[in-house]
Amino acid sequence: MKASVRLRGVALAAAAGLVLTLPLATPATAALKPSVTCSKLSSPPLKNGKSTGTISKCTPAALGAGATSAFTPPPAGAKKGSLTGTYTWKNGKGKTIVLVNFDLNVPHGKCPTGTTRVKATGKVTGGSGAAAKIIKKGEPFASWVCAYTSGAKSGATVNEPGTKITM
Repeated sequence: MKASVRLRGVALAAAAGLVLTLPLATPATAALKPSVTCSKLSSPPLKNGKSTGTISKCTPAALGAGATSAFTPPPAGAKKGSLTGTYTWKNGKGKTIVLVNFDLNVPHGKCPTGTTRVKATGKVTGGSGAAAKIIKKGEPFASWVCAYTSGAKSGATVNEPGTKITM
């Protein structure tokens, strides 16, 4: 009888331990994935210290017309840092705001002569309109950019050949 009481006590203690761990053992939330891919980026040289551009050839179709972008460039000579940008989607589809970390200390890749390759990663921090229903806050942002560093095109950018912009 004593063995039966001890066994029951061990079983109850084990069950109590399991019950205490259940609320703590919830599955991890899956990481957000980009909802939009755009295959073309272009921006003219800087104007009044601001960078404006266009992304196009985007999927899904609801944002296929693309967007215009506005970023305040980093301080002159900065090799790494972060900045905020706003994409205003065409056809009144709303806006997407991104926080972008950039790094110029990367191999040249497939960028044309006269450009610097820029690695841009970050996340979506907000948005509005139909775009906000597609591109969720917290989704990752990624792009490889070729920035012209001299001549008439200085400050202009294009996406690195063969790469896409995702967010």
